[in-house]
Amino acid sequence: MKTTIFTFLLGLLLLTGSVAQDIYHGPKAGNLFTKPAEKSFMQAFDDKFKADFDTKAQYEKARATNVDEWEMSLFNARKAQAEFYKSYPQAGDFSDAFKKYTESVIRWNYWHLMLAYPILRGNAQTTQTKVMSLPEVMLDGFDEAKANDADALAAEPYRNFLLYYVTYFNSRARGFLKYTQEDINKSLGDKATYAKQHLTGAPYQYALARLLLENYDKVAPSSVRAVYNMLTATPNSAAYAEAVKARIGDVMNKKDEPVVAATTPKQRNIPPNTFTFTNLKGEKVILDDFKGKVVYVDFWASWCGPCRAEFPFSKQLHERLTDKQKEKIVFLYISIDDKEPTWKNALNALQLIGEQGWNPGAAQYFGIPSIPRYMLIDKKGQIIDGNAKRPSSGDAILQDMLKLAEG
Repeated sequence: MKTTIFTFLLGLLLLTGSVAQDIYHGPKAGNLFTKPAEKSFMQAFDDKFKADFDTKAQYEKARATNVDEWEMSLFNARKAQAEFYKSYPQAGDFSDAFKKYTESVIRWNYWHLMLAYPILRGNAQTTQTKVMSLPEVMLDGFDEAKANDADALAAEPYRNFLLYYVTYFNSRARGFLKYTQEDINKSLGDKATYAKQHLTGAPYQYALARLLLENYDKVAPSSVRAVYNMLTATPNSAAYAEAVKARIGDVMNKKDEPVVAATTPKQRNIPPNTFTFTNLKGEKVILDDFKGKVVYVDFWASWCGPCRAEFPFSKQLHERLTDKQKEKIVFLYISIDDKEPTWKNALNALQLIGEQGWNPGAAQYFGIPSIPRYMLIDKKGQIIDGNAKRPSSGDAILQDMLKLAEG
């Protein structure tokens, strides 16, 4: 996907036919940019706001930013873009088509990145069983009646929006439960069905084509063929269908892999009296599994108010780490809740970032009189501090972790 908004569309103008062969580039935009005022605006807007439309960079930022900061950054960016557009000295010379395009770029980049946020975070947090839901107040300004807008397809942000619109609201319809490995083949069909129920015409066709290209390698070939058939069943879909087939036709021609019955996990030879905990997959894990990394252990429980009060600070610490540092430092949350379902229900609500574990006897094993309690383990697997500083200590605990990671 392009990271600029206007240079991409200028390239589209050179294409012939009603649909570009690469469906990421959508349909031909039409002759929007013939006026000098429009061309000068395009260049000035792109120079000023290029970073706002760099999807790769924005997605990385989303993964490292809390939702309130993310929404505010998008709000401020949209406001600045709109003010620049409305106050442009030669705005009176813009054609109606150009105005429509520019307004679509501004509006849909905001909603594309807003709806992408929980999906990107959910994909990154593989231990979580639910996708986070956006606070309803953040969706107050979303007008679903405007989501089906064939005229906006010329704008790349709108095309990106369609993918995350279908993905997020299909997730909401499922109670934000993630697809498990056992039901993953339903995911593509469910999203396509949601698109069929809420989109029509060219936006619906584009949404199906984009869903196919984004998900064909995650589901069985039969699931891909079923959604492809939904696409070809729509009128005037040949161009999209041909573009999809050119990319993934070999996958659609394959047979489904035979379903392999689930096997019982192999029993591990864990030495007696070794501390273990259960992860979200139901596997037994020991602390030595993290050797080679610094481990910051957080002992907590769903009923512990002070534990919950520290979680935002833990998140801030994690977000302050560079990608390289995150490879060396593990945030490990071990719940001492009495019952496993209680622990998992709390996790779904809290959306903690890091490794998750459950052992009701952890406090007794380590002689912990009260929680929250924190522990620092070095790269050799040795407990360096059995009563480490709290996340709310900020720089103090961060420096302790970094010192161990760099040592």
